[in-house]
Amino acid sequence: MKKNLILSTVAATLLSTSAFGADTLAQAFEEGKFSGELKSQYFQKESNTNQTVSIWTNGGNLSYETASFNGLKGGLTFQFASVGAEDLDENPTAYDLDQNLGGAVMSEAYLAYTRGNTTGKFGRQYISTPLIKGSDSRIIKESFEAYTVTNSDLPDTKIMAGLVTKFQGRTDGNEGAPEFDKLGDGVYTVYVTNNSIENLSLAAQYVRATKFTSDNKDITLYYLNGSYDFGMFKLGAQYYGSDDDNTADTDYYLSNRDGSLYALNASTNIGDLSLGASYSKVSKNGGVSAYKLGNGADYIYTWTWMYGGVYDADTTAYSINGSYKFTDKLSANFIHANWEIANTGNSKETDIIVDYKFTKALSARLLYADLNDNAGFGKYKSRLYVSYKF
Repeated sequence: MKKNLILSTVAATLLSTSAFGADTLAQAFEEGKFSGELKSQYFQKESNTNQTVSIWTNGGNLSYETASFNGLKGGLTFQFASVGAEDLDENPTAYDLDQNLGGAVMSEAYLAYTRGNTTGKFGRQYISTPLIKGSDSRIIKESFEAYTVTNSDLPDTKIMAGLVTKFQGRTDGNEGAPEFDKLGDGVYTVYVTNNSIENLSLAAQYVRATKFTSDNKDITLYYLNGSYDFGMFKLGAQYYGSDDDNTADTDYYLSNRDGSLYALNASTNIGDLSLGASYSKVSKNGGVSAYKLGNGADYIYTWTWMYGGVYDADTTAYSINGSYKFTDKLSANFIHANWEIANTGNSKETDIIVDYKFTKALSARLLYADLNDNAGFGKYKSRLYVSYKF
């Protein structure tokens, strides 16, 4: 009922020509903007039988946002996808959780109101914060149903507070379009960024996920990040922490998550060449929860494309990365990471990413990842992304 009420309110407000006066509202619609993207993605990886499986998926999105009327805006985004071809004989369910789908979903349906330096937004929306963020690395981008308020009255400071009630993933797990699933009794968050000190960037976030686990326990998350730009190089430090409320949930990402981690990063730019090195350490007696609040919520410095960040207890990680811009159209990126994981042993990954811009609207990305892990995650994966934005 709550879902239907929110969507009905959004639709009624956007479609009614008498909500704020027909003439002015008509002008707001006339000055509104459409935008969209067409996407084609080919994924290949080694299956659990040491054979390759692949899938070619096509889709895109179409968005419309009204112009501002007395500070009020409304917006809609539809996403759609279908499988062009697949070779899944060795593992029919290999891509059920991320790419194997057909259908459409309304990922955004929101109203936003701005007064001064404060904006309130409610309904289905994309969120991008360190601990709550939808991933856009698949055909269907992850989304949330939420109520958020953002304020920038304080100098060089932005504060966002929100209540997130539902999450929309990449698929429904059964070859269909994803739905918006309830997140316990709600996820409360406060996110603050500050740049008041020259060359220093600070960020902090607090998350309280209420009755989030199968045994109705709460999960609390903490995040701190600071980076200082010295000119020739930049240094950064991170802290993650989580309290699992002694949950008995056996979900891998939720059990034994009463711990913390810290991470360090150093980077430099030399002309068109960028270089970086990172280190992270998870506490010995407990891991850190980083799950069900979007696959994009993976800001740890030792992150990689396929394995992602590792938040298991007693994990030490090292990574190096480099990128080079050959021309305005062509660039390449290299990442290598090694994890010493107490429960599963050592793992490592090497990523090579090549980006090419044919035009301002048309671009392509080729990704190859070589993995060596003891957790059965796989040996190699490759992906080709093609995107046309309008």
